[in-house]
Amino acid sequence: MRNWFKKDGLSKGEREIVGNVDKHGCHLNGVFDPEGDEPNFVYSIGFTKTLEKVGIPDFPEVIIFGLPGDFCGPAINQLLAMCAAGQELNEGVRLDEFFGDYDGIVRLVHPSRIEEEYLNSAMWYHRTHMDRELLKVAQLVWPDASGVFPWEEGCEEWVRADQPALYEPRLAS
Repeated sequence: MRNWFKKDGLSKGEREIVGNVDKHGCHLNGVFDPEGDEPNFVYSIGFTKTLEKVGIPDFPEVIIFGLPGDFCGPAINQLLAMCAAGQELNEGVRLDEFFGDYDGIVRLVHPSRIEEEYLNSAMWYHRTHMDRELLKVAQLVWPDASGVFPWEEGCEEWVRADQPALYEPRLAS
C-alpha cells in the first residue's frame, strides 16, 4: 500500500536513500542471493548528484560484482572521494591497486543493461530526485589471481561468472 498519509510520500527505505545521499554523498545498495546462484553486487545511488554539486557533471553511478559487501561499501565510498578529487571513470580507465594488490578497470555499462534487475533504486532516484533517467553507470571490474581480466584470454571461469559483462549489449531474446 502506498504511503498516502506521509508528507513526502516516500517509504522508510526511500527516505533512507535520500538521507544517505544528502548526508554521505551516496547510498549503497547491496544485493545478495541467499542461494548463491547469482553473484552478489553493490551499487551506488547519488554519485551523479553529489559530484554535480562540486562541479563535475555527467558522472556515472558505480556497480561492483562478486566481492563481499563489507569490501564493496568502503571501496565505493573511497572511489567517491577519489572522483571528487579528479579521478575519472571513463571506459578503460585503470585504477591502480584499487582491489588491494590488484588493479581495477572501469567498464561503462551498455545502455541496454541499465535495468531494474541491477540498478532499481538508482533508476528510481534519478527519476524522482534528479528529474531524468539514469544514463551512465561504471562497472568496476577486478582480475583473477594472475591479473587477467574477464575479457582476456586465460581468465579463470569463476571470475567471469561472478562479474556479468554489463558493458556488453544485451542479447535479443
